This record gives sequence, structure tokens and C-alpha cells, in this order.
Amino acid sequence: MSTAFNVLIYLLFGVLVFGSLAPLSSHPHWFIRGWDFPRVQIVLIAIVAAIAFVAVNMVNSRAPAISCISISILATAIAGWHLFRIIPYTILSKTQATTWDVVQEDEESASQRRFRLLVTNVEMENDRFEQWSKVVRDTDVDMVIAAEIDDRWKPTLEKLKSIFPHQIIYPQDNWYGMAMLSRLPIRESEIRFRIQDDIPSIDAMVELPSGDEIRVIGVHPRPPEPIRDNDATARDAELVIWGKELAEDDRPIVIGGDLNDVAWSPSTRLFLRLSQLLDPRRGRGFFNSFHADHVWMRFPLDHVFHSTHFGVRDLQRLGHVGSDHFPILIDLQLQPVLKQEQEPLEEKASDEEEAEEKLQRAVESEEISMSFSPLSTRTPAIG
Repeated sequence: MSTAFNVLIYLLFGVLVFGSLAPLSSHPHWFIRGWDFPRVQIVLIAIVAAIAFVAVNMVNSRAPAISCISISILATAIAGWHLFRIIPYTILSKTQATTWDVVQEDEESASQRRFRLLVTNVEMENDRFEQWSKVVRDTDVDMVIAAEIDDRWKPTLEKLKSIFPHQIIYPQDNWYGMAMLSRLPIRESEIRFRIQDDIPSIDAMVELPSGDEIRVIGVHPRPPEPIRDNDATARDAELVIWGKELAEDDRPIVIGGDLNDVAWSPSTRLFLRLSQLLDPRRGRGFFNSFHADHVWMRFPLDHVFHSTHFGVRDLQRLGHVGSDHFPILIDLQLQPVLKQEQEPLEEKASDEEEAEEKLQRAVESEEISMSFSPLSTRTPAIG
């Protein structure tokens, strides 16, 4: 019995080693890129499996001590490798985005430059319209970016017009419809298709009560996943395109949505280095937004990134809205003085080469229906 158990543990560790090393490859296949996601799960599995292996073999005196030591060392190495990536997204690390200090500014004046955003993937099949609407009303946010909007959701959004009179809605029945609902005036807007002609983004200029304008972008790139045999080519290229464009825009910027990518993945970190935006999760927690119904399979997929013009008042994961995603709420304070105090991720010498590789892969992909030129990423959309 213990022999069979040991074989299973050896096989399990073989899988864990492969899964730990796979993300080092830049190959876009979903089976490779999918290993970016479960780093927390791999740490827990490795530790539990090692403890079980040692305990069983100590009781039965089956495996030699060297086997127990080897498995323990291997588990420690695997856990250490993944913790290196995920620790920055815990309270054990320093925050990247500064927490706004009310003492530095008059609260009444500051409230005019406050921006509260809710990012929510409603799940297209979700029919709990009232439950979702109640959460949105209770949050008292300035703007909602909603993904997976189809025609069934339009009446629900229409009912919210008394709260959010400014609405941009692009419904689709392919899980990539999108809406931007705002109580603040939207001065300019554009629905953009960066990579594929059925994957929209919403790009808008929004006016705060202070009169300051901020650029707000809603995104939802297609994920790498096995059901439709999608690889990560489109998602990675879209993140690169946005990263390059936003790096050339010195205005206050907030970009959010379901990125179908975890905070610690190479693709998301490359986007942050290219764009020089900040990740408010760093130093604050995972804020796992998916899957809402399965505790064991939760990852931080819904993101909000912002420029150094903002400080963070609050960041929350909200409750269940019937979707497979939890909504994410961020409360930001426009405070340009912070621009000199906050540090984005340091750029790497290899970033430009890596970015061009991802763009070229998209150009050559037969799965991407929309032709585009990487040069077009350098043309600002609005303003």
C-alpha cells in the first residue's frame, strides 16, 4: 500500500516540477500558460504532499531516510520558487501604490478629485440581475466597468440610468460584450478593437467634480483555455499594445477589467513595466476574484491598474453577485504630488524584445481574425 502511495507522490512531484518550470517558457499554448495561475495551490499541494510522504513512511519504515529528505527539499524548493512570485501580492511586502493620507489634504477639497470604480464580470449566463444591481447601488461608485454584457443585460443597465446617466454599452453574445456606466460626465469615448474584431475595449475621458479629466479604459482580452483551444497569443499581444500606448500618455490613467491573467504572470508584469502603471494589489493582498463558487480554484483575474497620479483610498473584493467572478472595487484619490513618490516596476533590457515577439506572434497567428500593425500601437486613441 505504502509503495503505491510513494509512487503516486513521486508522480505528483514530477507534475509539480513541470508546472513550476513551464511558465519559464514563452510558448503561448494554453497548457503552458495555464501554469501561471495556480502558484498558491502548488505551494499548498507540495507542502501537504511532502508532510504526508514523510509521515506515512516514518510510520511504515518503508522509504529510506534519504527519500524523505529529498522529497522535503524538493517541496521546499517548489514552495520557495512560487512564494518568490506571490509574496509581493501579500501584506508581507511593501505597497507599490501609496495609500492616500487624508492629513495631507483637506477632505472636502479632496472629495472633488476622488474616483470610485467597480470592475465586474457579470457572467453572460447569469440571471441574478437584481442581486447584481443591488450590489452596484450599495457601493455608491462613480463608474462601473462590466464585462460579458449581452442583450439580456440591457434592461438591467437601463434601470441604473438614474444613478449612471452616462452609459456606453456594447452587447455581444460571445462573452466579450462590455459596458461602462458613469455618474461622472464622459467627455470623449471610443470602442476599440485592439487585436480581434469581436473583442472590444472601451476608452474614455471622464471629468471629475474638480474639473480634472482622467482616462479610463475597460478591457477583457480572450484567455488561454482548453475548451476552445485558445492560446495566449491574443491576450498577450493586447496587453503589450496597451502597455506601449499608455506609456506615451502622461495623463491620469485607470485601466481595469477581467484580464484573464493573474497578477504575477510574466504577461501582466511585462504590461506594467511597459506602461509604467501601478498595481494596487502589491503589498495589499491577492483579492482573488475568480472562481466565486470554488474556494480551491481562486485567482486574481479582475484587475485595476493606475498611473502614479493616484493614491489608494481603499481596495475591496465584494460579495457574490451570481457570477463566477467577484466584483472588485477601488477607491482612488487623484493627487499629482504622488507622481514623484511612487515607483512603477523597473523596466528590463529584454522588455522591448519580448514585447515585439508577442506582437509578431499575433501578426502571424491564424487564429486572430483582425489584421493590425504593431506600429499602430503608438498612435494615441483619444485626446
